[in-house]
Amino acid sequence: MFESLLTSTSEYTSAVLNASLRYLSLAFLAYYTSVFLYALRWKLILRGIGRDAPLMELTKAIMASIFMNNVTPLSRSGGEFLRIAWISKRADVPSGISAVSIVYERILETVPVFLLFLVGASYFSSTESLPFILLGMTGVFIIWTKWDSFVRMSLRVFRTSVTEDEMKGIRDLRRMHDVNLAAIVLSSSVWLLDVLRLKFIGLAFGLDLPWALVALVSIANLILGLVAVTPGGVGIIEGGLIGTLTYFGIPMALALPMTLLERFVSYVASSIVGFIVLLTSGGVEIWRALKSR
Repeated sequence: MFESLLTSTSEYTSAVLNASLRYLSLAFLAYYTSVFLYALRWKLILRGIGRDAPLMELTKAIMASIFMNNVTPLSRSGGEFLRIAWISKRADVPSGISAVSIVYERILETVPVFLLFLVGASYFSSTESLPFILLGMTGVFIIWTKWDSFVRMSLRVFRTSVTEDEMKGIRDLRRMHDVNLAAIVLSSSVWLLDVLRLKFIGLAFGLDLPWALVALVSIANLILGLVAVTPGGVGIIEGGLIGTLTYFGIPMALALPMTLLERFVSYVASSIVGFIVLLTSGGVEIWRALKSR
């Protein structure tokens, strides 16, 4: 049994090492392009509220927040607070404005996620996916129609506040169709890159996965990250991705190496880069100040 385990481990390691460097490089490119688009989207939303921040600082804040999310329990538990504090200190953006801009990002992101879910749902019958579609649409509708209440609740979660003038700018943001359209296009581009990254990782092992399956795996990745209670979802995300891939017919000999490579790109390498940004850009002091609040 022990020899069999060693053989299996050796086979999986060999599969990872023999993965195509070309497609691995494309997976990295897709990941870091999406980080840049996240920063650009954040900049547009902040400008829509009446505040501006350097794109480079926004990019650094996001990279550092990825590291914090990867080392703190619960998805995004530490990173979003770091983003708020970072921009407050580096770009003089009030913490309340920054908090609401992050919440607004999440709301606009529901559009491409919903479309991605529809693509992934093609693997199931319409009767199985319909309840989830209706639930998602209802949630977005309630948030949109009860925007003021949702904003105030979000501010309480982030333990911050805004002035009446700032609140007016937040209300007006919903009516800025050009800003909203641009942010939705950027959000959609980010999710397309997420799907492409998974597609490239499959191709790195010579496996050309159907687009609907890749979309489904991307949605599974998102859900696993949201419900995971371990730092960065370690253990939970890996197990969930392997289970998803094998459930849809991908052999374990490919499912495990694919998962390892995906997590290397989106977790290990991103944590290293984020940690370097945190150390070299004064992020440690910002985090310490945030913890002392």
